[in-house]
Amino acid sequence: MKRGLEVFSPTQVAGIRLVLAGAVLLPWVLKYSVFKSSIDEKTGVKILQKKDYLWLTASGLIGSGIPAFLFSYAGQIIPSALSGILNAFTPMFTLLFGVILFKEKLDKQGLTGVVLGLFGAVFLFGPTLLNYGAPIPILGALLPLSAALLYGLNINIIKRYLNHLPGMVKTAYPFVATALAYLPLLISSDTLLLWEEYPGPLHIDALSTLNPHPKTANTAFFYVFLLGFFGSALSMLAFNYVIKKVPPLMASTTTFIIPITAVFWGLLDSESITWNTLIGLLFLLTAVYLIIRRKS
Repeated sequence: MKRGLEVFSPTQVAGIRLVLAGAVLLPWVLKYSVFKSSIDEKTGVKILQKKDYLWLTASGLIGSGIPAFLFSYAGQIIPSALSGILNAFTPMFTLLFGVILFKEKLDKQGLTGVVLGLFGAVFLFGPTLLNYGAPIPILGALLPLSAALLYGLNINIIKRYLNHLPGMVKTAYPFVATALAYLPLLISSDTLLLWEEYPGPLHIDALSTLNPHPKTANTAFFYVFLLGFFGSALSMLAFNYVIKKVPPLMASTTTFIIPITAVFWGLLDSESITWNTLIGLLFLLTAVYLIIRRKS
């Protein structure tokens, strides 16, 4: 994201990321909707039923399309540290939706893990937020919080209504649906004109700020491609595999793991680790441990 935003707008980064993920996964949509593999060999019945298409589209919009737009727009009006803190509410919303809509049990250990995760996010991002001088608009804060709410709802939707489907189906169809929704936005924003504004070759060694290169659209696109392929398509496939095996709240702990991996990538990008980072990571790891070891 950091490298992509050097050339593209937040909305363009989100759109390119999702369109690329949809393009990579399109063959599996064709496989399960057009070719003979759409029929279950054991039962002779179609793998996908009409109601599945509805839930797959809803999962794509709720779990990727709308949150990507909300985070992109929020990035223009509030500090990223606040977005990071509010994104950590995902397990809380996952737990609440599970209890309210799907009659999940609310146990002390799971709730404790969620609260510790929120503390970890505050320690991790709080000092950066305190150094932010401008007033923070309420609408800007509501955007990432709404995205976290949608993430929590989507995790429960996948577990309750899509868990019977193959992992590639649960991954491919939502991203292709979201890609089709974002494609007109990319076209209307004149994304291709940025190659004329930022010409130049691809610099694949541009990760480190110690060796800066001129900003080029090719370089920014390369990093957004990595984001779409690894950070969206492959990561969602892995997530769908995990959620098939574990309860929704446990699967939502990926939200707490993201800041940990972000710190690792930040170190490679010449960023420093401060005392609050270490305390925040300790809280997050403890939260993940408590939620994972819950009794089902």
